[in-house]
Amino acid sequence: MEQLKMDLDKLLSQSSKHIEVIHEFKADGWITLATKTDGNYKQRHYKYNKLLEELQEVKELVNVYISQNTFYKPQRRIETLRQLRACYIDLDCYNTKYSKEDVIYFLEEDYFNRKIPRSNLIIDSGRGLYLIWIIEPVPYKALPLWRAIQKYLYDQIKEFGADRMAIDPTRVLRLVGSINSKTGTQVKIIDSFDYIYTLREIQKEYLPELTHKKKKGRPKKIVSLYNEYSLYHARILDIIKLCELRNWDLKGYREIILFLYRYWTCCFKEDPEEALNDVLELNNRFKEPLTIKEVLRDTKSAEKAYKSADKEYKYKNSTLIELLNITEEEQRHLKSIIGTKEKYRRNNERRKAERRNKDGLTNRQQQKKDKLEKIKELLDKGYKQVEIAEELGISKQLVNYYVKEVKKVK
Repeated sequence: MEQLKMDLDKLLSQSSKHIEVIHEFKADGWITLATKTDGNYKQRHYKYNKLLEELQEVKELVNVYISQNTFYKPQRRIETLRQLRACYIDLDCYNTKYSKEDVIYFLEEDYFNRKIPRSNLIIDSGRGLYLIWIIEPVPYKALPLWRAIQKYLYDQIKEFGADRMAIDPTRVLRLVGSINSKTGTQVKIIDSFDYIYTLREIQKEYLPELTHKKKKGRPKKIVSLYNEYSLYHARILDIIKLCELRNWDLKGYREIILFLYRYWTCCFKEDPEEALNDVLELNNRFKEPLTIKEVLRDTKSAEKAYKSADKEYKYKNSTLIELLNITEEEQRHLKSIIGTKEKYRRNNERRKAERRNKDGLTNRQQQKKDKLEKIKELLDKGYKQVEIAEELGISKQLVNYYVKEVKKVK
């Protein structure tokens, strides 16, 4: 019994160290800790300090997983992402001709600092490897760039068994120190590199296509993907916002909302199974949920469309507004599903903001302020209005007007 306690303490120490490496730096938001026992999957959410405390109460560390990114509420979903804290690739070496040792050798010799940045952690997950890059935490708005980098990393090393379905931002990976029940082995760190990357740094060094100016001809594939991920994410956020605006009373729109959500989530996560779980969770939040059978029936074609890359479901904004009966007031709260009138309103607001300086003044307002300050300065020096007009090259009537304004300020 004493030996078991010593072993558990040692494993917990390694697990804590793993959590510290991933989440200690500027940690913010909820972290997901998940377990899988006899096919039953459970997950709980903790703030950083509380997670370290709770970990000490764990009786066994078998099939334990942790999220690499954080969430602004205790829900592990795309729309609740708070901070992106790491990039990662799950290498299923056992599906390739390469051993773990082979993969590490080729990464060291041919890939790190050449095709991809050196990873901060190489973790033996049991049957495969995890590569993890620690990044300066960024908010969810950087998700399109993060996703493009994930796709780039995947493309570079997919020959070593990179799992395409394990590159979404809500993914949980096995916790260092825990036991993989499939292999009966401990998850452990093989190699580490002490450095914190920024997404822009990785983009600049390894994804130059994203920073090039637009050229004539067909756009680079990676730029196109970047824009698509950005749109899918905005669409998903808009669906959730619309549900919130209607207080989750979606009767009459449940089927189309669930279909769109499942389709866009499939496109974004590239993981149909995860997308199905997400759409079932979304349905449960409705005031009047559909039955599971109805959800499966009404959204099945979404997964089929995703797998066939069917263009039929790339709806225009006008079509979505009509299908969901989105009002002009609701559009004010959405990111991408907006009509022409709302688009013009936002453009006008943007132009107005751009015309103002750091003090919130337009050029005309700033010129008036400068003129008032100059006239006040001259008045304090004893200048008469005629002299001020001559000094500034303006009419006496205008000087008289400004003097009255100066006196009001006093």
